[in-house]
Amino acid sequence: MSKKGADADEQSAIAGKQQEYQMHMNSEFEKYAVGEDSEVYLAFQPIWSCKMGTLIGLEVLCRVMNGLDAAPMPGLAVFQANRKIEALRFLQKQCEFAVDACQQLTRRGMQDITVSVNVRPDELLGAKDFMLKSVRESSTNGRTNLLFEITEYAPITADVISLLEELKKAGAVFALDDVTEVNANPGKAMAKLGEHACSFALAKEQASLFAVQKLDMKMACSVFRQEVFPTPEYDGGKAQPFLKSMIFPVEETDEIQMRNHLVVDWFTQVRAKNPEARFVIECSVYVEDLVNPDLVPNIPLHDGPFSIQGGRSGGRAFPLEAFLPI
Repeated sequence: MSKKGADADEQSAIAGKQQEYQMHMNSEFEKYAVGEDSEVYLAFQPIWSCKMGTLIGLEVLCRVMNGLDAAPMPGLAVFQANRKIEALRFLQKQCEFAVDACQQLTRRGMQDITVSVNVRPDELLGAKDFMLKSVRESSTNGRTNLLFEITEYAPITADVISLLEELKKAGAVFALDDVTEVNANPGKAMAKLGEHACSFALAKEQASLFAVQKLDMKMACSVFRQEVFPTPEYDGGKAQPFLKSMIFPVEETDEIQMRNHLVVDWFTQVRAKNPEARFVIECSVYVEDLVNPDLVPNIPLHDGPFSIQGGRSGGRAFPLEAFLPI
């Protein structure tokens, strides 16, 4: 990271370390994509029903073998943005990993558990063929438990929407990732116009296109007043400082209520257009956490179509075997 107040030599040293880190991570992603030993690996983060407490989904995530529950960020995002061909190979590996999990779950009668893979909007065209192959391979009786999560890292243009509609007609199922308020002058827990594609506006307009919509973690932490633990709290993990800063003091009523209104409006409008839509909250919110209902969005979180991602295990990701019956 750049450092305020650093002199030119120090900034140059930081830039050099950043470049060295990125080159190393690029190499590790490429190794994984071609089946070589790599410091990165794929695993699954659980998604739990708020109402029933049961497992309803698994998201494929990339992790680093360092024992710290670490995600390879920002290395992965930079790799995907700048190494397009290699990133598509890495995405194909993720799809193959997800399909294998879908098939194992189905063989055990657990086909209602979805397995999701993140796809950038600008990867869709290049990934189209192997995405559809993945849908076919994961389908049973015309139904797939594979879910493609469209991320915020590239514009979702009219051409992207058309491609999503084409893929949906061919059997693909989509989620919209990290939905939040996007504007030119964003406040806390919001995103800047032109830098984040998954806006509340798009989510409401294209509600019928997405089977699942996921509330951005920063906004979720802010409105549900919850901290996030990359390493679980029960294992000595500490709350992530930046996400903790998204929680407004109780005295800032106007800011709290404005964000709550945005979330309620998003849920209400999407649900009206797509009654079958499901929603994921990307921070852990249990009934006992909502100690002051007046400070959180008035939505049927624990009696409706909601799930939470991670739960008590925080940011940890696990092998599939952790979720299979013994």
